[in-house]
Amino acid sequence: MAINFLNTVDFNKNQLNFARIQNLGTDPSVANSSIGQIYFNTTADTLKQYVADAGSGAAGWIEVGATSAVESIIAGTGIGVSAAIGNVTVRNTGLVTVLDGTYIDLTKQGGGDNTQLTADLSAVDGTSTAADRFLTKNNKWATIPFGDITEVQESTVNNRLGIDVVNPTGPIPVVGLDIVGRTNLGATPAGSDELLIYDTSTTTNKAVTVSNLVGGFETTYTLPVTAGSLTDPKSGIITLTGTDGTTDPVTFVGTTGRVEVAGNPGASTITVDLTDNVSIVGKIAVLGSATSSFAGDIDMNNNKLTEVKTGTVATDGVNLGQVEALVAGIGLFKGGYNANTGLTTDLGAGNGSLDGASNIALDQGDFFVVTVAGTAFYTQTLEVGDMIFANEAIAANSTPPISKYTVVIQDANIAGAGSTDGGTAKGVAGFDSASFNVSASGWVQLDAQKNPNGAKQSLNNTAPSTRTESGGVTTFTLNLAAASLFGSGALSENVKVEITEGAAPFETVYACVTRSGTASMAIAFTGSIANDAYQVLLTHV
Repeated sequence: MAINFLNTVDFNKNQLNFARIQNLGTDPSVANSSIGQIYFNTTADTLKQYVADAGSGAAGWIEVGATSAVESIIAGTGIGVSAAIGNVTVRNTGLVTVLDGTYIDLTKQGGGDNTQLTADLSAVDGTSTAADRFLTKNNKWATIPFGDITEVQESTVNNRLGIDVVNPTGPIPVVGLDIVGRTNLGATPAGSDELLIYDTSTTTNKAVTVSNLVGGFETTYTLPVTAGSLTDPKSGIITLTGTDGTTDPVTFVGTTGRVEVAGNPGASTITVDLTDNVSIVGKIAVLGSATSSFAGDIDMNNNKLTEVKTGTVATDGVNLGQVEALVAGIGLFKGGYNANTGLTTDLGAGNGSLDGASNIALDQGDFFVVTVAGTAFYTQTLEVGDMIFANEAIAANSTPPISKYTVVIQDANIAGAGSTDGGTAKGVAGFDSASFNVSASGWVQLDAQKNPNGAKQSLNNTAPSTRTESGGVTTFTLNLAAASLFGSGALSENVKVEITEGAAPFETVYACVTRSGTASMAIAFTGSIANDAYQVLLTHV
């Protein structure tokens, strides 16, 4: 569905990017056409425009550019034209020299309003000669060069063969080397791959053999593995046996209680491993970040476990500092408190007051539950169920101030209003049924809220709306100060507006909206607009 603009849209010299002209299969009716309107005809694949005179003295649709294309071709010096319109042929009359004496045909393509011309040469295939000429990009006549390379041959100078040329006369000669396996450059390949070195003194290729290498091969060794000592410290042996008959054993020896070495002649391997019971001399530093695991208990042998990280889950070990922090200030339930007498209860011989010079000692977090209502605690009104907490350790007989305690009101007090969270009493509250709804279980929900500063007004000729029509424009003027809208003191500059159709589907449309310095707002539409065809949604900000 298109967005309706009911007044002129001014882009203020800005671009309209990626726009697409309306596509229609046939011309719109006269009732739906205006002078200057354009659309793309998908049947004829042409852009069409609505003009005041389509050729018959009446307005109508024509193709864009139908009267501005080539209409005729007129002959000039050296050029002959067979016809002024239709299928036109333009020929060389002999006054202009054209390569091979050819001429150009200009043929009208298609039909109807299509005046596209196609140019083509009348030249035919032939054989060029030295006398033929061509026109260069500098507009000069030049002859065609002759004498190009016609053949690529193999070289036999000094019997230096080994260069093969395939297809020597072209059109694409292929040149390559052929020296693999030759005993010399001029002989036929021997039939087996060899490493050849060209000898310039004899002009032949020589095959490379062991005897050619300077110094020949040196002594080589085999490396047999034998078992060494089978008791601690165990060992393994590799014996180097040279081609000259000499032997050089290399022994790998372990360390008792730490590293074990074992030679296996059958597998030709020497295994290096830790012993079952390892004794570490010095310190162990585990530098990797991966988690280490132990299959058995760790005996610290009466030594401390130092630098232990703070634990985070239930199965983690903890350090001394973490333990001290966990147990510090753990509060305990100390019993009841009689707010009428000001004395604790359930503490046996330790019952006493919480304030004054004879207060009892408490640790941080110790707390009491009020069992009898009263005002004995620092003249605070306490009710049954309220709780009193010690904010810090309090020494006996120290006359502590009320700031040493925190009181938690547990009963259903009435909620109050305040400027801050901390300064506002919490408790039972009621809710305005005009804005809230509350279930039987106490679940409170806010009702959907209408804008108290919003209004809807149909555009017609009934107050607070007036209608005028002049110069092809219909204008509706609203008095925003009317009691049915925003009342006395309303200014149009403070009112937002959205224009919609007056009936379903209430599509949003766009017209020209102007605001005065008072409560007057004008909505202007191009053309004649009936009363109640559109309405406005107003918001006062």
